[in-house]
Amino acid sequence: MLSYLPGGIPLAAGFPLTFAIFGAWIALLGIVIPPGSNPYGAPRSMVMGWGALLAGLGVLWYVGFNATEFLPVTFAVLIIITGIAAVGYSLMRAQPKPSAAVAKP
Repeated sequence: MLSYLPGGIPLAAGFPLTFAIFGAWIALLGIVIPPGSNPYGAPRSMVMGWGALLAGLGVLWYVGFNATEFLPVTFAVLIIITGIAAVGYSLMRAQPKPSAAVAKP
């Protein structure tokens, strides 16, 4: 919020950028956090997901206020990135199933 000082970034750009940077920081922390460090803490995927959500909303907010004509393109790019992340997460969590064709003696 200090970016609104005279000669700095205007408030219409500073507030959404603060959201985007904070979300990116949380997503980075979701990657850096060691797994299983706290049994009562949130899982890494949840921390990274919330960070990505905040960063995405900050970017949409910034583009919506400052370059409205690019809002549909930005939204489409964020949807594509979300889809790629969902497919990557599902492939990471996938486990091979035992074959049913193998006869047990």
